[in-house]
Amino acid sequence: MSLTIVADDLTGACDTGSLFAADGPLPLSLWPAAPLPASVRVIDTESRAIGEDEAAARVARVPALAPSGRYFKKIDSTLRGHAAREIAALMRAADLAQALVCPAFPAQGRSVVERALLINGVPVADTPLACDPQFPAVASSSVVDVLRARLDRPLAWLPLDQVRGGTASLAARLGRLAGTVIVADAETDADLDALVDAALVSRLPLLLAGAAGLAGALASRLSLRPAEAEPPPEGRWLLVAGSRHPATRAQVEAARAAGLPVVAAPVAPEPDRRDVARRLAAEALDRLEREGFDGVAVTGGETALALCEALDVTVLELIGSPRPGLALARLGSGRHAAMPLLTKAGGFGEPDLFVSMLTPALARGHRS
Repeated sequence: MSLTIVADDLTGACDTGSLFAADGPLPLSLWPAAPLPASVRVIDTESRAIGEDEAAARVARVPALAPSGRYFKKIDSTLRGHAAREIAALMRAADLAQALVCPAFPAQGRSVVERALLINGVPVADTPLACDPQFPAVASSSVVDVLRARLDRPLAWLPLDQVRGGTASLAARLGRLAGTVIVADAETDADLDALVDAALVSRLPLLLAGAAGLAGALASRLSLRPAEAEPPPEGRWLLVAGSRHPATRAQVEAARAAGLPVVAAPVAPEPDRRDVARRLAAEALDRLEREGFDGVAVTGGETALALCEALDVTVLELIGSPRPGLALARLGSGRHAAMPLLTKAGGFGEPDLFVSMLTPALARGHRS
C-alpha cells in the first residue's frame, strides 16, 4: 500500500517523513516540485503561513499529483496554520468521508485531554504559542472548537476512556462514527498506538491527521520506523538558527560556547520574517562555499526552506530521526547535493541539543 504524507511546512515534513524511512531514504518534494514516485513519499505544501483559501487549494491538488492508497495529513502540534481547511480539502480531493485527528505529541509535552490541547499541562491558548505574530491567534484550546470554526463536516470526539477501551471496541466506535471528523484524546504514546491500531483494524478509508506523535505510531504499526539515525560521525557542521524561541536561543548560545560555527537570527524581532530567513540563508550559503562544511543543521521552517532555495534544492532524501522532532536528511539536488542536513522546529529541546549531537562529530573531524 502506498502512503503520501502531506505537511504544511518543511521542518514538519522532515520530522514526520523521517519516521517512515526503514526501507531506505524517502523523497520529500518541496513545493511546487512534482513528487517523486515511491511507496512512501512526503510533500511539503508550504501552506502554513499563506492565506487559508490558497492553503486549501494547494492541498486539494495533492491527490492528483500523488495518487495514494493512504494519506497522512501532518498538522502542527500547537494548531498553528490552517489545519481545518487543509484537512477538509484533502478529504474532499481524495474522496475520504472520515478523518481521525489528534495533534498530541507526548515526547514534546503535547497532549489532548477532554478535547483540550495542552502544552506541558497548560492549555495552548494560555501559552505564548497562541500569540505567534506570524499566524492567526489560537483562540481556543479545544481542538473541536478550532476545527469547527473552519470545517464544513460533522465532528465527533473520542475521550480517553474510549481510546483505552481496547482495539476491537475502539474500531467498532470508529465504524459507528462514519462520515465524521473525529477528534481523539491522547496523553501517551500508548494512546496514539491504540488509535492507529483501531484505524488499521477497522479498514475504514479514513484520513489520519496529526503531528509526529500519531505519525510515529503509524510508522511503527506499518513496520516502517527506522532505527535512530545519528548525524555522520566525521566532519564539520554549520548551525543555521532562524527561530527566536527561547529554547532555540539557549541552544545557539550553548553551540557557540562549544565552538560550533553558527549563523543565527538577530535577537530583536524584525517585521519581515521571510526576509530574515533569506538573509540567513544567503550568509549560510556563503559560509558553506567558503569554509567547506560537511553538514548543515537548521532550525525553523522558514529558514530551512530559504536555505534549500538558496542551494537550489527541490528534493530532500529523508534518512531518519535522531531525536523526537528532529530529522536527518541528505540534499537530493542542487548545490552540495548529498550533503547531510539536520532539521528541527524552533520551540523545543534542551540547551545542549546541538552540542550533544554535533560537537563530537566536529571534534572527530578535526582529529582526522
